[in-house]
Amino acid sequence: MAKLLIAVAAISAFVTSAKEVTVSKDLQASMQDIAVHSKVVTVDGSGFTVHTFREDSDPTTLQLVMLAKPSDGAAQVSSDGEVIFLQKDTSSKEEQSLFATAFYLKAKAREAASHTTSAHSST
Repeated sequence: MAKLLIAVAAISAFVTSAKEVTVSKDLQASMQDIAVHSKVVTVDGSGFTVHTFREDSDPTTLQLVMLAKPSDGAAQVSSDGEVIFLQKDTSSKEEQSLFATAFYLKAKAREAASHTTSAHSST
């Protein structure tokens, strides 16, 4: 239940702050589903940078990489939403935003995959 509340708070904050992004009810529902069902895996980022880290390629996980030093890269989300890179000084507000961005990117990928699948099945 706590995971759901955190997910809803993060998604609500994202939807409210994402003025230039249209988030439909279906996309919100997908984001919430991903937030609740993703397995969060914490990874020690020692020896990695945001450019050298290789994700696990498992769409059911969300990897949190704790970068060892500021020169390893800024706190950010990978382009596919599968990895969140954090620094020691990343604020909880920024973390919440990064989680919401990851859920959004994963939901958009899911949406695109379902459109591709339905396009192939209708031909």
